[in-house]
Amino acid sequence: MLQLNARTHGTYMTVVPTWCREVHPARRRALVWPREHGAWGILLVSLATGAAAGLSSTANVPPLLWLTIAVIAAFCLRTPLENSLPTSPFRPRSFMEWQWMLLVGSSYAVIGAIAGGMLLPTGALRLVWKPAAAAAGLFVFQAAVKRAGRTGRLLGEIIGAFGLAFVAIAGWAVAAGQLERQALVLWLLNGLFATNQILYVQLRIREIRGSKRDSYSRTKMFFLASEVLTGLTLIASARLGVMPTLVLLAFLPVFVRGGAWSLRTMHQPLQIHRLGKSELAHAILFGLIVIAGFRLRIP
Repeated sequence: MLQLNARTHGTYMTVVPTWCREVHPARRRALVWPREHGAWGILLVSLATGAAAGLSSTANVPPLLWLTIAVIAAFCLRTPLENSLPTSPFRPRSFMEWQWMLLVGSSYAVIGAIAGGMLLPTGALRLVWKPAAAAAGLFVFQAAVKRAGRTGRLLGEIIGAFGLAFVAIAGWAVAAGQLERQALVLWLLNGLFATNQILYVQLRIREIRGSKRDSYSRTKMFFLASEVLTGLTLIASARLGVMPTLVLLAFLPVFVRGGAWSLRTMHQPLQIHRLGKSELAHAILFGLIVIAGFRLRIP
């Protein structure tokens, strides 16, 4: 039997089993819904760039829709799986919470399995299992790195970003009907862009937390060095014809933003929601320019 809960202070409505009434709504959400807003951006922008850049026929649109459903279901399933681990801070505290997490997690798995099954007749499944296996391997590696505690947190975030960016390869493969070198290039581009965003956010957080001057200075120098190294790599790749030259413009806004902020001498208060919206806007702009670069094939 289902009970309908409606919240009048928003257009938010959820349908939850009656036996879950004892579980607080905030706990229900934390147990089964991905909390990382940045991860959503990496996932969806990577998938969109791969699919839009590689689309070769409208006949590949239905498989792309099924791929999108499967990817989102798998991404959501990761949250209840992680929360079931003994080390998770969001581990269920009661039998009701365990039931709720098992119900929603099973739903994610069924939806993902159905969507994946719909890819089988189209032949798309044979194209995506390799990037899916590679992403799974990176997530396992990420979990091992995170066990190192705070020292492995930043590296774990970067590894996870490259793991999420593998959907760019899957999106390209399904949209184009084949795996090509450009798919790997798109994965690297999305991973590098996400890494820049992660390092920038960490820089801002360290600044607002009032980290020691030496530690903060080292963080700034590391961030600037990463931007220089990424920029040189991209320029060399464009000169060698590995990627379209237009793609360089996709990184320009974040390079300018990061470099200008690192050279500031006066600190400003961090508005986390505003920062999140800004990073989302940068990600969307990045995706649009990358798609244009690959579609127009500007040398």
